[in-house]
Amino acid sequence: MVEDVFDTTGRPPKGWMHAIFHGGPYGEDVGRCIPGPPAPATLAVSLAEGGVHVYRLWTVGSWSDPDDPIAVYNPDGAPVPPLLLTGQEKQWLREGQQRKGLGPIRLVALSADGRMVCDPDAPTIEAMVAGLRHREHVLLQRLTDHDEGDWYIQVLLDEDDTYEVVHQAGAAAERDRMRSASRAAVRDAVLRWAADQPSWRTALDGPKAGDGA
Repeated sequence: MVEDVFDTTGRPPKGWMHAIFHGGPYGEDVGRCIPGPPAPATLAVSLAEGGVHVYRLWTVGSWSDPDDPIAVYNPDGAPVPPLLLTGQEKQWLREGQQRKGLGPIRLVALSADGRMVCDPDAPTIEAMVAGLRHREHVLLQRLTDHDEGDWYIQVLLDEDDTYEVVHQAGAAAERDRMRSASRAAVRDAVLRWAADQPSWRTALDGPKAGDGA
């Protein structure tokens, strides 16, 4: 359950984080806080008339301060993938690496619960794909130059236990959507893509989404 904790100072109390709710009993609330981070995947809210309203976590982002994450909840609708890093967020990462005396980050992995992993290794990527639950995404984004557009691959585990894989290669490219019933095939495709191997597409079995309907 969520207690009536609100923030009117610009920073939530210790052990809490900001949240936005679409619809439901909290749809009009401003400044409501929830336990976290990390944000709970679901929140159950008791209704005055009886019963429970369940919110699902869509994504975790930030308006301006990466140390003040904001959870976004919705009771239903299509699953929403993690938000791609913006140009400003990429710059923050680059500057952070430079301050630490480290080289540039090539790739980030973003999970449905808001976790970000920089330059994930193969076991980390495998674990993120294997750990997907229904209606959850994992997204890998290349940190390319700002004028090249976003390069990413994202995986959704659908409620019928199939995987939808969406790929984008730069601003001018169309998004490719593919579907597979094989977690092993999806894992291999994502690992090959992360390693910049052109053969990543051949790892996927099954037709593209929307074909042959």
